[in-house]
Amino acid sequence: MPSMTKKFLILGLGNPGALYKNTRHNIGQDFVSWLREQYHAPNWQINKKHFAQISILENQNKTIIFALPLVFMNEADRTLQQLNKYYDIPLENSFIVHDDNDIYVGDFKLSFDCGSAGHKGVESIIKHTHSQKFYRLRIGIQPKKGQRTKAEDLVLKKFSPEERKIITENFILMKKAVEEKLAD
Repeated sequence: MPSMTKKFLILGLGNPGALYKNTRHNIGQDFVSWLREQYHAPNWQINKKHFAQISILENQNKTIIFALPLVFMNEADRTLQQLNKYYDIPLENSFIVHDDNDIYVGDFKLSFDCGSAGHKGVESIIKHTHSQKFYRLRIGIQPKKGQRTKAEDLVLKKFSPEERKIITENFILMKKAVEEKLAD
């Protein structure tokens, strides 16, 4: 009898290295790391074959693979394709978590089957999978004060302590949004 286990991938986009740690551009990785901790999933394991750090949580009828790419954001498709193929995860069960310059700090959007809106990591995934049929959790990085800042001037900046507090408090709402889709 075939297994009825549903498999999901939750991939937090970001760039590797100390230069990018705790930057706005890596908020996707920050969220996926936080989410893994909330689920008490196993510690990260580096898997060079899949270009990622991974943690696999198996419970009841679900397997969730948390992943942080070890490649730059514009090569995120390499990690996604390797993991989806190896673990036999349908693309539509993939959640791509990333920063979004069009959304204000404290806000987020969870969407399915949408374009890249100029995000290079998402563009690479769409280009190489020839599909948009995956979830995108877009986390706002645009400051609420003053004029809008261009993405290239913003992504490598760190959040202010106030912004970081707002975002991490909203991680709970993001978790609930993801869990609703996992339960479908």
